[in-house]
Amino acid sequence: MQDVYAKVIEWAEVHLAKEAKSLVFGGLDGICTSLALMWAGEGTHQESRQILVLGVAGLISQGLSMGMGNLLGGSAEYASAADALWSGAVMCVSFILFGGVPLLACFVPRDVRVFSYFAATVVALFLLGVVRSWLTKERFTRAGLEMVLTGFAAVSISFSISKILARSAKLPEAALPP
Repeated sequence: MQDVYAKVIEWAEVHLAKEAKSLVFGGLDGICTSLALMWAGEGTHQESRQILVLGVAGLISQGLSMGMGNLLGGSAEYASAADALWSGAVMCVSFILFGGVPLLACFVPRDVRVFSYFAATVVALFLLGVVRSWLTKERFTRAGLEMVLTGFAAVSISFSISKILARSAKLPEAALPP
């Protein structure tokens, strides 16, 4: 069993190390997209199953879109079409997998759901940083914390802009997240 594990790790280090950028980009975007969607769902008082359905559908469609964009936009950068396809696949899968972690908070009771969104997002961002550190040989604590800070900076800016735009459009307060 250890031999199989060692071969899987070796394969991943060889094939994923080249795609660290696609993996991180896809994962970070997936996580931030999920959190934004969940906040919007909470702000509009959606049920958790509605948020989950929209989240899964969004992750799949946007993950495929990002992967295809990476494939089509990056095809000139790669030595072969297979390399460009692999890069697009890594971005797509990363977007869906890491973006799916925050959606797990949809399964907790409503009174702790908002806290759970943030907790699940922190876990997903930190895990993405750990994966990045494994591929780039950085310290995992630093990479994990950088991902958490980067992700929350992006989400905070987006959240602030949405509050400003919603107020300027004179949307009712119930439609705004707290």
